[in-house]
Amino acid sequence: MKKLLFVSISFPPKSDPEGLQTAKYFHHLQQYKDLQIDVVTSAIPTLYIPYDKDLEPYAKGVNQLINIRLRENRYINFLLDRLGLYWAVFPDVKQSFHRQHKKALKQLKQKPDLIYSRSDPKSSAIMAYKLKKALQVPWILHLSDPWADCPLQQMKGRQYLKHDSWERKCFEAADIISLTSIPTIEFYRKKYPEMKNKFRFFPNVFEYNKTEEEQKQVSAEKFRIVYTGGLAYDRSPGYLLEPLSELYQEDPSIANRVEVIFAGDVDGRNRAVFQQYPLPFVNWLGKVPFREALKLQRSAHYLVVIDSPIADPSLSMFFPSKLLDYMVAKKRILAITTPGSASDLVMRDLKGDVCSHQEKEKIKQSIRSALSAFLHHEKDFLQNDTPPEKYEAAFNAGRLYAEINQLLHV
Repeated sequence: MKKLLFVSISFPPKSDPEGLQTAKYFHHLQQYKDLQIDVVTSAIPTLYIPYDKDLEPYAKGVNQLINIRLRENRYINFLLDRLGLYWAVFPDVKQSFHRQHKKALKQLKQKPDLIYSRSDPKSSAIMAYKLKKALQVPWILHLSDPWADCPLQQMKGRQYLKHDSWERKCFEAADIISLTSIPTIEFYRKKYPEMKNKFRFFPNVFEYNKTEEEQKQVSAEKFRIVYTGGLAYDRSPGYLLEPLSELYQEDPSIANRVEVIFAGDVDGRNRAVFQQYPLPFVNWLGKVPFREALKLQRSAHYLVVIDSPIADPSLSMFFPSKLLDYMVAKKRILAITTPGSASDLVMRDLKGDVCSHQEKEKIKQSIRSALSAFLHHEKDFLQNDTPPEKYEAAFNAGRLYAEINQLLHV
């Protein structure tokens, strides 16, 4: 029996983009009967990562569950952010997780043969680093997003140097480093050429559920456009709402033929964007449970991905996990992203429209074409093919299982 220690703050039934991926990888990994998996995670409730009862089944199969209660306060986090006191928070607001590594060690009943950690947040990686140093066992480090050079963080000065130092420290300690996109691997191979053989491609994954796919879907009278996921900072609904607003001004009758649904958390800045474009056919539902989001995706005719705008394509490494759920829905996709980004590369395997954030006219034309296909019952235009196996959860859990065996010389 191989003993694996799985380290992740975002472990089911906690739900955020990382949590959904952690759930899928763990669910399929625990089905290997020669693996005994202990888990170190944060106790529920965990601030900003809500509990979702639909993810309870994905938490089954844990041998020992070690819950670390985080010391965190929403108002203190807000104050630190407003005052720019980044030095007081390292590597993120979940810092009390890795600071309690001795508590995790004390509670651990058996020494593991190997550690597997998943980040974001990066506090999961630092917890795993400290456990690796204490236990002296192999470590597979997974990063869903880049660390010190994350273009969304734009770290500078001492803040960058500290994160960069810990990034290198963790990379040197890890035996394998798994990353979600090819652009991320290319970036890190250039940054750390001496570690180029450590990097592996383990993408965000989808789960193929034949029963759900075969469920009868109600044929909507209106052309339904759906976006599921969070909107924060520069990832703005305005990239879709502005073209829709212009289409509405050109032809107000579009309101009788189209409905647009947004579902997910939205920060204050982007709530103001919705108020800026009070379109009668647009509805924001707020955050919805995972299963409800999947139902919305299956009810759509046209699914939308909005990436954060990043000028340098080499830094546009983010792989939106919603793209994987969209694959399962098998609907046409509109991706608003940076040319050459991870999303752009994934879209080459799919049927859809890829537009940059500045290509407002192209976005409008893409919507017109999809609407025309709906009105003329051109179903093939609006449907996607079976998703590629390379993004399937069971397939990638199998690849991860093979890496574990190789590290343990099994």
